[in-house]
Amino acid sequence: MMDQWYKIDNAGKVFHAVSERANSSVFRIAMIMNEHVQPDKLQTSLDHVMKRFPMFAVKLGRGVFWDFLVENDKKLFVKEESTFPCSPVDPIETNGYLFRVLYYKKRISVEFFHSVTDGTGALEFLKALVFDYLNQTGEQPNNDGTVIDVSGTPSEYELDDSYQNYKSSDSSKRTKEENAYQIKGKPIEETVVIHGVMSALELRKAAKTINGTITTYLTSVLIMSIYREKLRFRNRSEPIKIAIPVNLRSIFPSKSLRNFFAVVNVGMEVTEETSLEMIHTEVVEQLKKKTEQEKLQQGLNHHVKLQNMLTARFVPAILKYQAIRYGYKSYGERTKTLTLTNIGNISLPKDVSTAIEQMEMVMYPTRKSPINGGICSINDRFVISFARSIEESDVIRAFFTQLVEISGIDVEVYSNDGG
Repeated sequence: MMDQWYKIDNAGKVFHAVSERANSSVFRIAMIMNEHVQPDKLQTSLDHVMKRFPMFAVKLGRGVFWDFLVENDKKLFVKEESTFPCSPVDPIETNGYLFRVLYYKKRISVEFFHSVTDGTGALEFLKALVFDYLNQTGEQPNNDGTVIDVSGTPSEYELDDSYQNYKSSDSSKRTKEENAYQIKGKPIEETVVIHGVMSALELRKAAKTINGTITTYLTSVLIMSIYREKLRFRNRSEPIKIAIPVNLRSIFPSKSLRNFFAVVNVGMEVTEETSLEMIHTEVVEQLKKKTEQEKLQQGLNHHVKLQNMLTARFVPAILKYQAIRYGYKSYGERTKTLTLTNIGNISLPKDVSTAIEQMEMVMYPTRKSPINGGICSINDRFVISFARSIEESDVIRAFFTQLVEISGIDVEVYSNDGG
């Protein structure tokens, strides 16, 4: 299936180029089980699942013009979690693998370096891992088709670089985005994650009061909270823009388990007279326009074209990655305030979901975006997780305060702060 090696996909090259200590490009998806994790059973399951996901059984290879991914036949060991979430992946600790599988009490986590896959690919891996783990512990759940069968044969379509496959000849130019307000603070060494847990049903009801979805509702509350906490008493106004990843598999018929997503920025300048409803109207309108297939196609073409231009030149890899890093920091990072990624309500077989208390999605912070958010839900347990790499937690506190005041929803908050 692997032909020994393959190219890093279009998005993966960006993450490979820009990753550093202050930007690990490592995200986490976790399931909190009802019972404490049995490490030996989890290791057995990992050994089984790795055979079904060859696109993840890789290590980094160095090339003159581009780096690449090469088959890794070493064993990947599960580890008890001992450091902060989304820390950089150390290939020495992982036997060269670009992701890790962790456990801590009742939590099973996968943390992927974004060059390998996106949230969709990581979620499919975690679902298969937990399903097999429950088999190992004697639960013997039935698969209703929502989990990849680890005894099956990998499809060549799962290995697709869908950016290249779905590019078109359309050469329309994208509109240049203006810079956004960026949160600043005192940097800290470890990533602090604050989770807020609430009823998905109650949150959906609150969103409907302004004819919104959970994503548009929370995005609007977040913009309002950032304004009131950071910009309310400033003389200079700046747009607050939330970056929302979009799963391109919902637009293009791709079955790839590698990266295949786009990011759209939505937001506005807020004043004291701006209501939540006004923000929400603008968020909905922008999100609708920017997620039209034509717009997403233009963005896909633009990014593929830029990298193809670099590929066509006999320029050493180190200089190509410097060019990508410059573009990312000068244009990509400056046009957003923070990222809010939603992997949605997770579908699992009933006897699997009943073994899970809740889930977590943790999006790594970066130097220019030191607070980022991740969303997921299962069993009516909706969790929004904010990861920060700065000392100040005022924006996160303001968000939960605003959310409770506006919606009346009960929110349980917990964190790894202090350990």
